Amino acid sequence: MPLNPRAAAGARDRSHRDESLKELQDTKFALDRSAIVATTDVEGKITYVNEKFCQISGYAEADLLGQDHRIINSDYHSKEFFRQLWITIARGEVWNGEVRNRAKNGKIYWVDTTIVPFLDDHGKPYQYMAIRFEITERKRAEARLREQETLARLGEMAAVVAHEVKNPLAGIRGALQVIGGRMEAGAQERAVIDDIQTRIDALNEMVQDLLVFARPTPPKMAPSAVTTLLAGTVALLRRDPAWADVEVVVSDEGPTLRMDAAQIQVALFNLLLNAAQAVNGKGRVDVTVETTDAWCEIAVRDTGPGFDDGVSDKLFEPFFTTKHRGSGLGLATAKRVVEMHHGTLTAESGGGSGAVMLIRLPRS
Repeated sequence: MPLNPRAAAGARDRSHRDESLKELQDTKFALDRSAIVATTDVEGKITYVNEKFCQISGYAEADLLGQDHRIINSDYHSKEFFRQLWITIARGEVWNGEVRNRAKNGKIYWVDTTIVPFLDDHGKPYQYMAIRFEITERKRAEARLREQETLARLGEMAAVVAHEVKNPLAGIRGALQVIGGRMEAGAQERAVIDDIQTRIDALNEMVQDLLVFARPTPPKMAPSAVTTLLAGTVALLRRDPAWADVEVVVSDEGPTLRMDAAQIQVALFNLLLNAAQAVNGKGRVDVTVETTDAWCEIAVRDTGPGFDDGVSDKLFEPFFTTKHRGSGLGLATAKRVVEMHHGTLTAESGGGSGAVMLIRLPRS
């Protein structure tokens, strides 16, 4: 029996609704598998998060609903950055940009973000949808590329410095030694000469650090015992009276690794020196060694004040330093040496209760 026109129209409407609902569900499924999705009200309170948001951020859905996005704020961007974001979407315009967030476990991740305002009949936003794609690996690749470009320029500059600065410094210092040697030990002028020589030595050390960092030699790999290397590095630190009161406790166990012992010792010495400076020459530094089938991990822990998040991002950048004196190349050089051995060097702060520098070297 044929359907009457009204029933046929109703059946078509139901079919269209079912198809639209299926398309909507398929679209949501595809979006949830590829993107971090969240919606907020006009005040910025989170009203919906998808599973990927929870997976990347480490927060449960219940932890996020009702909160605003400050819960994942990494304090990397300025207040002006977010003010402009809100001005844009409050006008009903789409905002797009790259944002650095912090997961629940403290891990940093980057997202390419698009925020779309949903507008009412009067053209006013009543809801915002944020669609994000994680780009952490891309940002790391970009950082590595910038670092390589910087190192290339630094290598060129280092060659100039070696020729134009280092050689004349040696001549000036030699002349001052001759002049100072002709003066009486207690002469006022002798003190001035000694001070100039000290400053020249500091400048020469900075130039040498630059040369080592900018033009490192390839590692000469040979079997070396980690415990012997650590003991020798601590002995180097002890030669400086400034660190005589630093208590250094070293693990008495460690494997034998194939490495360039001289280069790794430079890296370890820089970490120990950094730790000794962090405790102002009077605290404790622990050096521990742990091994797995694939890695040897050497941790240098100090009891100093640690560092904040803003500093942690710059610790291994060339010429960055928080100290009154120093070239800012110690940690950068250590990181480069470790990476030339196919390892990693990372830093963690205890939030006011010290810091840990962790070297991971492959066992094969």
